[in-house]
Amino acid sequence: MIRHLPEAGILFILFTGCSAVLAAGSITGKVSFEDPQQGAVILRAYRLDTFSDGRVKPLSKADIYGAATPAQVLQLPEAGNYAFPGLSPGYYAVVAFCDADNNGNLGFDPPEPFGWYNDLSGSRFSAINLTEGNKTGADILLRTPTPFALQEKHTEHGALKRINGLPVLQLWGTAQERGFAHGYLAGRQIIDFFEFYVLEDSWRSPKRYETVFVPFLENRLAPPHEFLAECDAVMNGMKAAGTNMYVRLLGRDFTRTDLLAVNAYIERRAASPGPAPSSCTQFAFWGERTKGTSVNGGLIAARNMDGECDVRKVTVSHFLLFAVDPAEPGHKRWVSAMWPGFVGTISGVNEEGLYSMENAGGSGPGPVPDRVVPCSWIQRDLLEHAGSDATPGTVLDRMKKYGCSEGGITAAGSIILWAVPYHGQEAPAFVYEGGRSGYAVRKPGDVRPEDPFCIMASNHHKVYGYDPDHPDRSLGVPVSFSSRWRYEAGMQKLEARARQRKPLGTEEAKALLQTVAHGTTEYSVIFLANEKRILVAVDDLKTDLWDAPYQKWVEYGFEELFIR
Repeated sequence: MIRHLPEAGILFILFTGCSAVLAAGSITGKVSFEDPQQGAVILRAYRLDTFSDGRVKPLSKADIYGAATPAQVLQLPEAGNYAFPGLSPGYYAVVAFCDADNNGNLGFDPPEPFGWYNDLSGSRFSAINLTEGNKTGADILLRTPTPFALQEKHTEHGALKRINGLPVLQLWGTAQERGFAHGYLAGRQIIDFFEFYVLEDSWRSPKRYETVFVPFLENRLAPPHEFLAECDAVMNGMKAAGTNMYVRLLGRDFTRTDLLAVNAYIERRAASPGPAPSSCTQFAFWGERTKGTSVNGGLIAARNMDGECDVRKVTVSHFLLFAVDPAEPGHKRWVSAMWPGFVGTISGVNEEGLYSMENAGGSGPGPVPDRVVPCSWIQRDLLEHAGSDATPGTVLDRMKKYGCSEGGITAAGSIILWAVPYHGQEAPAFVYEGGRSGYAVRKPGDVRPEDPFCIMASNHHKVYGYDPDHPDRSLGVPVSFSSRWRYEAGMQKLEARARQRKPLGTEEAKALLQTVAHGTTEYSVIFLANEKRILVAVDDLKTDLWDAPYQKWVEYGFEELFIR
């Protein structure tokens, strides 16, 4: 039996001044579960608006989370056939979920089976056109990610546990030993991140992934031998643990190329041109700006990680702290705030207090480059080999060995904030700006905020490819409003506090991150470099937008994350 809930909406529309009644349309299909499961299923049909040029405005994640009111809602006692009758002509999207907790709302803690109609498997919510007739065959598959278990898991060279409430993957030994442990302990979650973030949310089309990104990864990526060897070890660990390697969206098993896609997900910007990025924000301050605070002149670096926001909230439920202890001589220990499957990192710190975190940056127009080394590997390499004495020159010199065919280093376009403990040096924090064709290093005071004791970054270059006569463009491409307002808001706050001689401590770092948050921050990190202390805030699993810097902050000493 299909039950239409009270909020089920309009069945027809009358035109003002016209006696004709528009014909009602219907959407029919079948709901099924990926895994054997039972429970009531709720479906929602959303009416979609159109732009002035006739394009259909797509259903958004915010709409699904409650920002939009469905045109109709119905409930099935179990999976099976459904029908939305009496819908007025127009465009619609349909989503469905298993109401496992019987509260009538989609939930992620624990995750409820969830899905939507799409005309290409794995694509975003497809628009259904009811202007020309009824829609049949709008089938929906309900799927559920697998969060980390609460109990600890161990293997010879790794442990997956919770420390202060957050999941931590401790890895030690050689690269092959660490990789095997990584795959063995987190295999299912690696597949989840790949399917639900890389395929569903980032590429939004398995076909485009297979035809655009896979050839790029196999022919234009140049991962070092050590990188590939560790990836192979991860794959071996996944198989040894009995992980189901089948990727439903691709109709095949998970491969090493797919693992490279996880580690090189930001290199999509090099493989496939798209709109200018608009996500993360970072700050660093030290010396005169932090005197009188708990760090007493030491360096504080802070970042919002924005934009990796899949509708299933897998980048929240699968957030993972890595504590990596390499056995190779001369390799430093490092901590990474990322997701399962990452052999490299774009958010990491090492045992000497070196901080390296990346924001999406523009790459500018140009050909698809060759010899691309993933930025995540470049940053990991620096974390393993550089230390507290790192300078703009030494960091850039090591990065240069990873140059791509077009002359740049980070072909996807990256803005990386580097920082070290402050001991009176001129530039304890600096920003690398680079794209497919070049790069530059920005030091404190080079641009506003014109202050020798702080620096910040959003998502547009301020030195490389920047034209001061056209501040609304970078590398010839318009800068997003979001990136400009976040930089302006953070900059003004930093400069005002400097003028007022008000110190910047940990609480002020949290406030700065909140100031530049815009509902897409899945996690935030604050690093007290001189003290080697890490604070992390991860968004909650409520059915709303991503507000990590407003959530509970969890603090760790660097060594605490390595206690076995």
